[in-house]
Amino acid sequence: MSIALTPLSPTIGVEIRGCDLSKRLSDEDFRAVLNAYYRYSMVLIRGQQLSAEAQTAFLRRFGTPKISQRKEFHVPGVPEIGRVGNTKHPDGSPSAFLDRHGNLWHSDTASDTHLDGVTMLYCVKTPDVGGDTLFASSVNAYARLPDPLRDRIEGRQVTHNFNKHNDYLLAKNPGSANPLSAEDRAKWPDRIHDLVQTHPATGRKLYFVSPTLMKNISGYSEGESAELAAALVAHATQPEFVLRHVWQVGDLVFWDNRASLHSASPANYSGGERLMHRGYAYMQPPAYSIDHALSAAAET
Repeated sequence: MSIALTPLSPTIGVEIRGCDLSKRLSDEDFRAVLNAYYRYSMVLIRGQQLSAEAQTAFLRRFGTPKISQRKEFHVPGVPEIGRVGNTKHPDGSPSAFLDRHGNLWHSDTASDTHLDGVTMLYCVKTPDVGGDTLFASSVNAYARLPDPLRDRIEGRQVTHNFNKHNDYLLAKNPGSANPLSAEDRAKWPDRIHDLVQTHPATGRKLYFVSPTLMKNISGYSEGESAELAAALVAHATQPEFVLRHVWQVGDLVFWDNRASLHSASPANYSGGERLMHRGYAYMQPPAYSIDHALSAAAET
């Protein structure tokens, strides 16, 4: 198989052509895909026809699947894949999780101990208008950070908590999902990570913060922490640095949660339903040089 790469923006994202993910990729081709993932932080592969089982098989090549806490939205028989969108069961209850407001910049691994995780969205249905997803590079953001702001974050740690984020979403979206049980909430204690990090696969520096999950930044009050996190996200998501992905049925998009931020757009859908199949996996460390393997794919 001949894989070709086309960058989607100067700072983040690449489209890969020449992949049929309904079949198992060769080790060489998967290695080229994985290197594109690390190099560009977000990957788009269009025109796929993927069952939930095939998506799970591809997801497992990246690492160990993470099972979503919103169990009512798992694809039946495939707990590795959850449904996101505005579809409903025949009785009118939601069959997919819907954040009606969107536009919350975050990383999906901020509430985990293991930050190196891939999120994978496969487009099953998309409306004529609405439902776009936005991406920004944490690596580009750090590289362009003004010195005064950089001085404020060096050596700091950030505390995130999934329950804080989930409570926020459910309060904004009443009836969108079942509240978590006390047992499930207990699975999500505070997670403390360095605010400034070096990516273990690429060696590039970045900063890591997700405001809706964040409780505080070390050395700052709660209010100061919120102000600083907002400034960091605003810097990372300046319009010229944001990639907006407009979905087509059959698109598969996956991204590096350590090296990027993403956000839904507000759910102002028209002209049809939106349904995404979403999976997560904790990454396995690459066993080879990233730069060496980049030559396995042609960039156009």
